[in-house]
Amino acid sequence: MWRLRRQHRRRGRLIGRRRRRARLGVGLLAFIYALVIGIVFVPPLRTVALAASLVPELVGLPVRPLSLFSAKPLRITTTYGQPADRLDIYVPADAPADARTPAVILALGVHPQPIDDPSVVAIAEAIARCGVVVGVPDSTALRELRVTPAEPGHLADAALAVASRPEVDWRRLGLAGFSAGASMALIATADARLAGRVSFVSDFGGYADAPTLLVDVATRTSRAGGSIQPWATDPGIRHDVAALLARAIEAPPNDELETLLVGIAALDEPPAAPEPAVLAGLAGDARLAYVLFTARDREVAEATVAAFSEGLRADLRGISPVDFAAAVNGSVFILHGVGDAAIPVAHAYALEAALPARSVADFTIFGRFGHGQPGQNGLTLEDVPDIWALTGYLHDIIAATTE
Repeated sequence: MWRLRRQHRRRGRLIGRRRRRARLGVGLLAFIYALVIGIVFVPPLRTVALAASLVPELVGLPVRPLSLFSAKPLRITTTYGQPADRLDIYVPADAPADARTPAVILALGVHPQPIDDPSVVAIAEAIARCGVVVGVPDSTALRELRVTPAEPGHLADAALAVASRPEVDWRRLGLAGFSAGASMALIATADARLAGRVSFVSDFGGYADAPTLLVDVATRTSRAGGSIQPWATDPGIRHDVAALLARAIEAPPNDELETLLVGIAALDEPPAAPEPAVLAGLAGDARLAYVLFTARDREVAEATVAAFSEGLRADLRGISPVDFAAAVNGSVFILHGVGDAAIPVAHAYALEAALPARSVADFTIFGRFGHGQPGQNGLTLEDVPDIWALTGYLHDIIAATTE
C-alpha cells in the first residue's frame, strides 16, 4: 500500500511538471508569436528590430541577422543624368512591382570607392534587406576630384531616377550622405524638382561651409564658438582639399598650382610664410590659394579666403550647405565624430545652428568613431556607447522612412 501511494505521488508530480512545461511551452510560443506579429504588423516594434539588425551589418560584426534571415536584394544597373553616370539600384527581394516601397539614395562623397566595391555593396544590400529600395550613384566629377555647384543637381537627377521606378513610393524618398557626399545631399534636397518628395536626409560627417573647411585644412585648426583649437588633419584630406581648390581655380587643371598646393599640404609642418619668389610668380586666386596654404594664423587664412574672386566665392557658396539651409527639404539627421580627422566636428554644430529648428530630427555625436565606416579598425568594449548611439540614430531614420 505504501509503495502504491508513493507511485501515485510520483505520477502526480510528473504529470504536474509536464503540465507546467506544456503551459511554459505554450506561453513561450505565444510570446514568440506575438513578437513576430508585432515586428511584422506594428511599425514601432518593427523599427526597433530593423535598427538592431542593421547595426551588425554596418560595423562588420560576425553575426549578421539580416543576412541570415532575409533574401539577397536584386541589383539593377542603369544610368542617370547628363552627362550620364552609372546608377546601381537595390530592390528588396520580396518587393512586388507596385509595392510603393520607400527609397534612399547613398551619396558616397569625394574620391569615392567604386560603387561595386564589396564594402559599398554590403551597405546597400543591408539597407535593402530592411525593405527599402537603395540607389547608389556613381559620379565622374567626384572621382576626378571636382566638386562644383552642378554636383548637387546631378545627385538630384539620381534621386529622381530612383523615385520614378514603379516599386518606389516617391513621397518617401531619403538621401544618406557620407563626408562631402552628405553636404551634396543636403544641397540636393533644396532642388525644386525634389520639393515634396524628400522625407529625410542623413548627414554623416559632412561639412557645413566650404570656405571654413578650406581654412580648417590649410591651418590645421578648428574654430568652435569663439575659440580656435588645433586639429589633427588626415594627410589624405589635406591632399584632396588642396587639389580640389587648385582645380576650382583653374580649369582645365593647372598642374603647377596643384603640385604646389598639394606639396605644402603633405608637409608635417607647413611653411611659416609664403616664399617671395613663389609669390611673385602667382596672381589672382592662385596667389591667394598659396597664401592660404602657407598661413599659420587662422585669422589671416580667413581674410585670404574672403579675398577670393567673386566667381570662386560663388562656386564655394554653391557647395556650402549653410547657404541652402533655409531651403533644405525633409527631416535632417546629423551624425559626426568628435575625433573626425577629415572634417572637424565643429561643422556639425554649425550646420545644426544654420538649419531651421524644426528641420533637425536627430543630432548625434560619436565619441570614438571617426570619419570612416564604424568598426573598420575593429571594435572594443569602449565602442559600446558609440554602437548604442548608432543604433538610436538608425532607429530614428528607419522610423522616418518606413513608419
